[in-house]
Amino acid sequence: MTVALRPRSHWEAIDLGFSMARHSARAIWGAWFALLLPLAVLIHLLCWTVPWLAPLLIWWLKPMFDRIPLYVLSHATFGDTPSIRQTLRGVLPLWRRHLAWDLTLGRFDFARSFDMPVRDLEDLRGKLRRQRLAVLQKKTRSGAVWLTLVCLHLEFILDIGLFVLLYLLWPHDSHLDFSRLYLADDDAWLTALQYTFYLAAMSLMEPFYVAAGFALYLNRRTVLEGWDIEIAFRRMAQRLARLGQPLAILLGVLWLSLVAVPTPVGAADAAAPSAAQLKQRIAEVLKQPEFETEKTERQWQYLGKTSLVKPSDPAWRKWLEKFIPGLARGVEVGLWVVLAVAVIWLLMKRTYWLKWFAIQRKIPAYAAPAMLFGLDLQPQSLPDDIPATAWQLGQAGQMREALSLLYRGALAHWVTHGMARPGSNATEGDCMRLFNTTATPEADAYFSALTQAWQRVAYAGRSPQSDALQQLCENWAVHFGATA
Repeated sequence: MTVALRPRSHWEAIDLGFSMARHSARAIWGAWFALLLPLAVLIHLLCWTVPWLAPLLIWWLKPMFDRIPLYVLSHATFGDTPSIRQTLRGVLPLWRRHLAWDLTLGRFDFARSFDMPVRDLEDLRGKLRRQRLAVLQKKTRSGAVWLTLVCLHLEFILDIGLFVLLYLLWPHDSHLDFSRLYLADDDAWLTALQYTFYLAAMSLMEPFYVAAGFALYLNRRTVLEGWDIEIAFRRMAQRLARLGQPLAILLGVLWLSLVAVPTPVGAADAAAPSAAQLKQRIAEVLKQPEFETEKTERQWQYLGKTSLVKPSDPAWRKWLEKFIPGLARGVEVGLWVVLAVAVIWLLMKRTYWLKWFAIQRKIPAYAAPAMLFGLDLQPQSLPDDIPATAWQLGQAGQMREALSLLYRGALAHWVTHGMARPGSNATEGDCMRLFNTTATPEADAYFSALTQAWQRVAYAGRSPQSDALQQLCENWAVHFGATA
């Protein structure tokens, strides 16, 4: 065997399974992708009109793919790692046996990775399988359930992490929203990207999940059946076999010497125990702690009313036992009366005490910033006809001043009319997002184009064409009027 078998804790056995998956990574993931990729592409094409159905089907078919790492590890444990072709051929019989159960009721079993070796490798059915699982799951099922929960969260974190990485690397001037990147189902490319990221996260985590369940299975059988002791005896037998013929001759001589010793008449009959003696010896052996069976049963039992008064109790105790319940009932009635009086008083005085809980919020008056990122937004700093002045500046070759005037005028109109309340430390991106929530789609599209033109000329020194500037000047009055 390629695995050092010994009794381990649950988490140590899970770590062993992860190591087994890494050791046989080439065989596992090679056969995994050879089966997964063609089927995933086919499912995606069939579910093109319903994009959310493709990842759901792949998730539901996980038990079918789980046979691949299980088949590889069950052979690699005994030093016979199969090839990709051998693996794909070997999982076919496993699919025919119990795949229907795993895709129906067994799909909701949180100990699926631990139970799968019992069904597929031992090939047990019906009552025998239930009895076998009851024995193996004792003191081990909790570890298998926690393994499922942890791996499920790790798969979700990997999926989210891929989207976060893509979002961080995406150019910020494209204004891509993360919620749209992760949840959008109206764009074919985005749905294909979501599907691909889910396949990557599942393919990375699922073989480790199956390998850890298989390691828990090996550890449980080692504890119950003493596999580590059996392997030690096999190695001892191999070492003894190397002695060869001398040991055989020695054993033969010893046997002949024992046979040659004469046995007294009646000695054999005297040494043979009777049936009653044998039963007594067997009973004594079975009383040892090694043969004890621990079983815990819980059931409901009606205890009934038990009297606390003994016949020999004195009279004062009987009187006290009658007086205390009456006193308790009197106190209970008194408390209910006090509660009723308190509720009635609160209702009568509600206009007085409710004002204590009134929350008075002082909303500070909003002061429009006079400047944003170095641009003066005061109305007196702007000309009367902003588009015409900006066009004259553009004709004179002052593109930066022309775009600055259009951009300042749009911000001043937007702020002074109370369409939004940007802070004094807002940036161009913040203003664009605020404008997107308050303006019409046409005005938002114009403001986005104006912002990008201003950023290109302000930070990159790239001036727009004369036609583009003319279009910005003509459309400015449509959305903001003639003046700010």
